[in-house]
Amino acid sequence: MRKMTLPLALIAMVSFVALAAAVASAAEKKADEKKAEAKKPSDRIVVMYFHRTQRCPTCQKMGSYSEEAVAQGFEKQLKEGSVEFHYIDFQDEKNAAIAKAYKIGGPTLLAVKVVKDKPVDGVNLKEIWMKVRDHEAFLTYVRDTVVALEKRKVPEKRAEQKAG
Repeated sequence: MRKMTLPLALIAMVSFVALAAAVASAAEKKADEKKAEAKKPSDRIVVMYFHRTQRCPTCQKMGSYSEEAVAQGFEKQLKEGSVEFHYIDFQDEKNAAIAKAYKIGGPTLLAVKVVKDKPVDGVNLKEIWMKVRDHEAFLTYVRDTVVALEKRKVPEKRAEQKAG
């Protein structure tokens, strides 16, 4: 009987340690995410690809091309947080407010300039529909639009109104 108890106790102890490590890891990840959120620059460009819950191959391609354009064109800015990329399912209830705010009714790629943590300017990249069959043209269009938005000056009064 004693031989049986030792392996069971050992299994229980190993299982407990593994569970504790997993919980600690999850807590650490959440803490890291909160730190990253807190370090986010107040001035940044946010690129959002709004998509339906069920996506056709073309919509999937536009999403992946959009992400690729941002990831390859703004690697340093992504790490710094001055450029962000997000996929947003506009049909999901949890995203209803943002979809309504930007009047999203179908797959859309938006680039939004944020100043003092408030959106002050933005561009709807409507030409992605015409460029989806030309990979390089698509990537160039997205990158050029983001660069132009970064450089675009927002009238000071407008930025103060939106940010204040």
